[in-house]
Amino acid sequence: MANKTQLISVEIGEEISNLLSSSPVSFSKECISDVDMCWYKVKKSFGDEDLPSVEVNKSLRLDQVASVSTAVDGEVGTTVENLDLSVRSLPDGSKHDEYRAFLYDLIKDIKKAGWVHYYAPSDPRISGSQIGKINSADEVMGDSVLSHPWLDPNYNLDHERWLKVGKFYNWHFYKDGNHLTLQAWRRDSDAAPDERGTYLVSLSFTTEREYWSAAFTEAEDKKRWKELLPAKMKEYAAIRKSREDKAEKAGIKIDSSYQDPTIKALK
Repeated sequence: MANKTQLISVEIGEEISNLLSSSPVSFSKECISDVDMCWYKVKKSFGDEDLPSVEVNKSLRLDQVASVSTAVDGEVGTTVENLDLSVRSLPDGSKHDEYRAFLYDLIKDIKKAGWVHYYAPSDPRISGSQIGKINSADEVMGDSVLSHPWLDPNYNLDHERWLKVGKFYNWHFYKDGNHLTLQAWRRDSDAAPDERGTYLVSLSFTTEREYWSAAFTEAEDKKRWKELLPAKMKEYAAIRKSREDKAEKAGIKIDSSYQDPTIKALK
């Protein structure tokens, strides 16, 4: 059966027409002409025996993919600016430690494909080496952060902290101008919540344009993201410095070796 698995190859930033014509699996299409948006999807049941594999940028292969979707904004262009995948992981009600091992194996594959840990621009650069100094699963020194040290992909959480994370696990990566978030949504077993659960695992890829334009809420500002981003980056830098200063005063080490990746559009 493995030899018969259909492989969908996706290049982030490629023309949507190329993806549709090359895919061995048909995508559904739904458009709203008033906003010039179209959604393209492959959607199957997690229990299907013929789930396809997806290869992203010719380097990261994901097997047992139940859902593939991308939204194309006609005002922006006709390229794949975002890609969302849902993958089949383990049977419902598996042990938390089994899911933990599954996800860390997936993280290894992501890193082997060249994706590296990414800190959100306003977050303090605190690596997983400092988790023993941080008690909260979503805050650092009272500030809510996206790139939490407990979910540094270069470090593995122990069982106790894993359960304290809560319903959502998010690991953030970067490669060649593109961004990737690996997310797992957890629902604990009613009978044995500390031992077993069910996890929905998804991966979201975005281009540089898609990632940074999302920093602005107004439609007109999104169109002007390149023009507005330098000022926004100064805001982020000020927030990061304040958070890092506070952390250092509390004896938390800052990962000063990490430098934000270059934003190609601003070069």
